[in-house]
Amino acid sequence: MAGHIFGAINLGSSELALKIYEISKKTGITELTHVRRKFAIGVETYSTGYISYRSMTEICDTLNDFTRIMSEFGVDSSDVCGTSGIREAENMLVLLDQIRIQTGYNARILSNSEARFLYYKALAMNEPNFSALSADGILTVDVGAGSMQLSFFKKGLLQVTENLLLGSSRIQELLQVMEDEAYDYNELIDEYIEKDITSFFKLHLEGVKIKHIVAVGGMIPDAYHYMKDQKVEFDGIIKSKSLNKVKSLTGISPENLKLVLPTVLILRKIAIMANCNKFILSPIDLCDAMAAEFAEKRLHILPDHDFNLDIISNARNIAAKYHSDIDHVETVERLSLQIFDKIKKLHGLGKRERLLLQIGVLLHNIGSFISDIHSRENAYHILMNTEIIGISDRERRMIANMIRYNEDRFPDYMALNEDISKEQYITVVKLNAIVKIANVLDKSNRHKIKQIGVTLDGDVLLVTAETMEDITLEKGLFHDKASAFEEIFGIRPKLVQKKTGRNL
Repeated sequence: MAGHIFGAINLGSSELALKIYEISKKTGITELTHVRRKFAIGVETYSTGYISYRSMTEICDTLNDFTRIMSEFGVDSSDVCGTSGIREAENMLVLLDQIRIQTGYNARILSNSEARFLYYKALAMNEPNFSALSADGILTVDVGAGSMQLSFFKKGLLQVTENLLLGSSRIQELLQVMEDEAYDYNELIDEYIEKDITSFFKLHLEGVKIKHIVAVGGMIPDAYHYMKDQKVEFDGIIKSKSLNKVKSLTGISPENLKLVLPTVLILRKIAIMANCNKFILSPIDLCDAMAAEFAEKRLHILPDHDFNLDIISNARNIAAKYHSDIDHVETVERLSLQIFDKIKKLHGLGKRERLLLQIGVLLHNIGSFISDIHSRENAYHILMNTEIIGISDRERRMIANMIRYNEDRFPDYMALNEDISKEQYITVVKLNAIVKIANVLDKSNRHKIKQIGVTLDGDVLLVTAETMEDITLEKGLFHDKASAFEEIFGIRPKLVQKKTGRNL
């Protein structure tokens, strides 16, 4: 077969969509067909908190229709994903069970950080200038039905990202009851969105030069469809101090205008705050993002942009936000990664787990921002309430527990009482053991040890510290933490000093 035929189904907040692609290393990602059905899952969720059984039946019927279409195209791989419209429903698990029973699909419900991260990957694959723009200074605006994500890239790395509950369906559902009473409904929407957007710019981007803005997300394809041939009109909306031009958008039905309107007003407000008129409306959607994920995982078709560096950059920015001791953090980061790389045969973990370890080390000190007393517990609660772009909710929970038990004995699986699998539990235990011994190598925060050698000698792991400093404290603490490492890996680490005649 020349390539894979892949079907991507988006259980969106405002529609159910199917896209079918041909994906190969030679030709990349080619869209074959696109089928949509308008379905306001988000409106039901945001207004009532539930998805009715009638809606569940309609969703399943539509999925079965999509299955028949995919069979006609010879689809050999498929994926079904949902986002906030389903994620925020109190009966989400009931819906997923009905989807499994009635259609056979095991739908994935993406966390906000996972969904936004997939959009960025699709953007990098579909926008040929993304790498150049991210080096120059680009603000991405990901507008969904339930929320939007603002992310700023500079020098090729993600600098800041934040989620705001300003989605098109959420705004429409909240404000539509006031529409008849409002003197100017556009002004009402503008007033509602102003505070959160203004606060974001003041907190993160005040004085920062933004050269380009790229808009993606659930409602952007509609805005793009209606405005792609009306560039002058769209620029007028963005630049105009008056909101009257928004009402005059041509080619949009009253029903769609209700959802497109908040999106356009959000983009306009952001353009004004950023003082930037270089706007790109990207028509990519979640289906395109799912196709990009499939191409990367199955065929190793990679974007030019290294998104793992963005995840790490995001973690570093969080550490800086909570005034972590950066020198200490970087020392422990270097030592823990050296240990991880040297004992691959013992832990059997891969690149993703190495990334989780690195993030955990970068963030292990953030709890001290609140208090040095119970700092690990503080760090756990901060992380459980902090989104890390590109990291799933379960992975974030793994990282939080890796840090939480850095000083204490790691509890058994049942006592931990966390929403992680047994396999993920074992991974956290292994990473926690590595962090424990790496952290005590710089317990004094004096950075005495900058380079270590790790060798396996029988049932002893020799950790050789090259330094002329007095490391009596580190040796004593290392010996204490060695027991936890031995319990996990079956070998006992031993710290020895090699005096090289120089401080590395």
